[in-house]
Amino acid sequence: MSYDLVTLTAGHNELVVGAGANGYKEHEQARLLVAQLEKDFKAVGQKVAICTDDKGTTKASVWGNAVKNCNKFAKKGRLDVSIHLNAGGGTGVEVLYYSEKALAAKVSKAISDATGFRDRGPKIAKEIGFLNSTTAPAILIENCFIDNKNDMEVFTKSLQDISRAIVKAITGKSVPTVTKTEPKKEDSTSKTLYKVQTGAFTDKKNAEGLAKDLKKKGYSVHIVKQ
Repeated sequence: MSYDLVTLTAGHNELVVGAGANGYKEHEQARLLVAQLEKDFKAVGQKVAICTDDKGTTKASVWGNAVKNCNKFAKKGRLDVSIHLNAGGGTGVEVLYYSEKALAAKVSKAISDATGFRDRGPKIAKEIGFLNSTTAPAILIENCFIDNKNDMEVFTKSLQDISRAIVKAITGKSVPTVTKTEPKKEDSTSKTLYKVQTGAFTDKKNAEGLAKDLKKKGYSVHIVKQ
């Protein structure tokens, strides 16, 4: 299915940071992925809008404000996506949904395939405020467990792979890979040399005198008899 608009939200902010472990904070990591997703969605021609809330001071106000930001856009052809990291001692990726089970399963598998994370699959979660309050279809991606060291090592190294997997699962389009081209090496054997000629003398002494003066100034000089 194609979408007219995909909205993206990072599930927490600096005031309501979400989960934290292993030196990581959920709101920071979620924002990194949202930023990458924005670039990658645009790279495949998908219209995208960031609806992350930075003002809420409670968990409810954060997702509530994000929902309001999403609902400002027309609901027809829109998909709302919220980015999170899980916690609680587990491992792997899962995608929560209200009605989009097939899409949730597709996104979860795509992330698992791209990272090697355990695919925990789609999880129905009609009680989640973000999912039951948006006017358009929505999914909430729990990318991995922030309190699992191995999960986080993979997540931080595979941020772009995760983003591309999500984009491909949602749009059906692959993010173009930009290949770096090495600068063309100049072939020293094909260089053109330019010689500077200052004049010619019938008197050899005059030629030798000029050559001597030029050598003192650091020039490479050769006297050629013609």
